[in-house]
Amino acid sequence: MVSIKLLKNWRVLIFFIIVISSTIFFIYSFFFSNKVKVLSSNVLKPGAYIYSINDCSIKSEEQFYFCVYRNLNSSYMIIKTSSGIFYLQPSDYQYLLNNTSIIREGLVSFGIEIGGGYRVLMNSTEPLSQQLLSVAVQVIQNRLDSYGVKSIQLYSTKEGYIIVDLPYGNKDLIDIISQQGTFYAKVGDTTVFNGSEVKPLMGGQYSGLLGCSPSAGKYICRYYFTLILSQEAAERFAKATENLSVIFIGGGSYLNESITFYLDNKNVSSLLISASLKGKPEQQVMIEVSGIGDTLSQAQQMAYKEAKNLYIILQNGQLPSKFNIVEITQISPAIGYSVLKYILIAVIIAMFALVAVIYYSYRNIKAALLILLVIVSEFIITSSIGVLIKQTFDLAAILGIILGVFTGLDDQIVALDEIVKNKGHDELEKKISKVMFIILTAILLEFLAIFPLFIAGLGLYKGFAVMAIITIMIGYFITRPAFIEIARNIL
Repeated sequence: MVSIKLLKNWRVLIFFIIVISSTIFFIYSFFFSNKVKVLSSNVLKPGAYIYSINDCSIKSEEQFYFCVYRNLNSSYMIIKTSSGIFYLQPSDYQYLLNNTSIIREGLVSFGIEIGGGYRVLMNSTEPLSQQLLSVAVQVIQNRLDSYGVKSIQLYSTKEGYIIVDLPYGNKDLIDIISQQGTFYAKVGDTTVFNGSEVKPLMGGQYSGLLGCSPSAGKYICRYYFTLILSQEAAERFAKATENLSVIFIGGGSYLNESITFYLDNKNVSSLLISASLKGKPEQQVMIEVSGIGDTLSQAQQMAYKEAKNLYIILQNGQLPSKFNIVEITQISPAIGYSVLKYILIAVIIAMFALVAVIYYSYRNIKAALLILLVIVSEFIITSSIGVLIKQTFDLAAILGIILGVFTGLDDQIVALDEIVKNKGHDELEKKISKVMFIILTAILLEFLAIFPLFIAGLGLYKGFAVMAIITIMIGYFITRPAFIEIARNIL
């Protein structure tokens, strides 16, 4: 009878619907949606998802290395992936360990303190205003977004530093984020255009592999993409080439000066200019880069990678000044998951200690279990919402959830105390109204205390503020009203 009566109460019904749906989504997101993807490898296909090594299941980077080391003494490895089954001999194991880059993918994005990664500390070679520092942060953000990198934390400090947290497996992007991106092209000693006068195009007819050739036991491949020049740049190109001489190379006619492309004052490509372009304001220019590898496939991948890196820098613009890398800190995924494990153990111990105290105080197991239900439900609901909004679960965000949940305990204890003391009395409704006012006031104060961190937009604190605010709102609109209604009926 009590349970049927409770389910007819809309506050309780909404609470249970949200808790059940959030629990299902939480379990799937955190335990079943994870996959390990190959970023680059000499022995596995890049882009493939790894399922197992000799029947050792893989859902994370930590499990990948555990499974590899576990089977190092095996006479072979059978690796099941989304691109098929790979059979490795012992001679291939070193490539699997040292030349295979992987990353965990899933609905849940962990910060580098948990999922592992690289914390890069950079500073400008010249003083920058906060406005220009914000521009630099946005340029770096755009570059990383172009690679589809998830779980990025990127923020500046008042001292002029930029801190970038990159997920494990993205070390090769560190050079990309630190390059200023000053781009220009010369014909002879004449600068014909710069980065602000070009629009890069890549894909379809605008890019492709030009060819590969063996060289000194390795392979060299060439890849191109296209630049569209402004009218002014095209006219400068025409003027710079109109008086050049025509020479003949390999059966073709070219101008006696090449067009050379520079990135941060480094020669990245140099091409012969067809004689047919002499003195013409050509607005479409091909830029060519090369890649070297031990195998043909590796050389092709490196050529494409170099082209894409340069394309992304041109696409997203240059930094307002040159940045130096001050420090790179690597955090292992194994350490991060151990930290998360100990945090969860501490939270579980705290919850059961709280249950024991509540039971000792009220001598009522229902009261203790009800508070435990609310605490667990707030953790699950908040975490599920965090996944939906693509919040990165770093230590700050997890601490925000813990703060929001445990600071709300005061509200529940106040409500519980009034319900137990005034059970069956006519003043119970007034007491509950008073309790709700106290809860609202407490929540508003918590919200006002945390909200400035959210507005400031500081990467170091924003995750904490976002998750704490979500937890507080869930407490007031969902769990507290349901807690009071359930307590009134079962205590």
